[in-house]
Amino acid sequence: MKVRKILEWLDKQGYAYTFTGKTDVEISGFSSLANYAENTLTWIKNEKNYHNAGRADGVACAVVQKGVKTDYTTVIETDNSKEVFFAILRNFWGEKQIEGSVGEGTVLSKEAVIDPTVIIGCNCTITGDVVIGAHTIIGHNVVIQGRVRIGENCYIQSGAVIGTDGFGFSKDPETKHRTRVEHFGGVEIGNDVFIAGQVSIERGTIDNTVIGNGVKIEAPTLIAHNNVIGDDTIILASALYGSVKVGARSYISASTIENQMTVGDDTVIGMGSVVNKPIGDHVIAYGIPARVVRENDSDL
Repeated sequence: MKVRKILEWLDKQGYAYTFTGKTDVEISGFSSLANYAENTLTWIKNEKNYHNAGRADGVACAVVQKGVKTDYTTVIETDNSKEVFFAILRNFWGEKQIEGSVGEGTVLSKEAVIDPTVIIGCNCTITGDVVIGAHTIIGHNVVIQGRVRIGENCYIQSGAVIGTDGFGFSKDPETKHRTRVEHFGGVEIGNDVFIAGQVSIERGTIDNTVIGNGVKIEAPTLIAHNNVIGDDTIILASALYGSVKVGARSYISASTIENQMTVGDDTVIGMGSVVNKPIGDHVIAYGIPARVVRENDSDL
């Protein structure tokens, strides 16, 4: 395949870039810059990445972050090199999936409303009042149950569980016996949401658990009942207990957030923290217990 074909595809998709070099250069595949394979496409994200590679003999073609200077002759320069590079890989070398396909062993209830473009893997269970929007991909062995709304262009990896009851019990004051509290709420998931495997999202007790647009959740993570997660927030390997509210564009890494706590907009919770009091907007907080250490000046 010649570089010309990649450029034509980028133009068709509307990506902004600047190209230098010859369009008839042959590309046989892709590789990282650190382990470069001859005649492949590679990616340069920063000056350190480029200089550490020490490739004075050049590469066939590189997708380069705008502003990074190289000696390479065939370059696709863009201000979002990561997105562009992996979009190219996905289109030309990614696994081809068929829209509207359902894998073997999957159970779909009659009540489920699933857009014709949705891709569902093998051995999934999707039961109850479930609605799934266009171009969403669901991996293998996923459980979705109850009243669940999933938006468009979402990606739910294998092994995720969505819509089960949370861990709620009432205690008799005399006998101390605990009785399970049945949940009647649902789960609302916005558009362009990523949910990794080993993520559990519990439905609300009365109101819905809400996952905003653009949210990304890495495994293993618990989103307990009644949580509300703001748009474009990232949650990594954390436990968010009941009725937690997290603002938009925040970043939570490997932390525990106690029930009924709040985390503001544009806030970072550092790795290994325990949040047991509200954390405001535009700050970085970490520790046990988590404390605000400074304003958020990061690009996470």
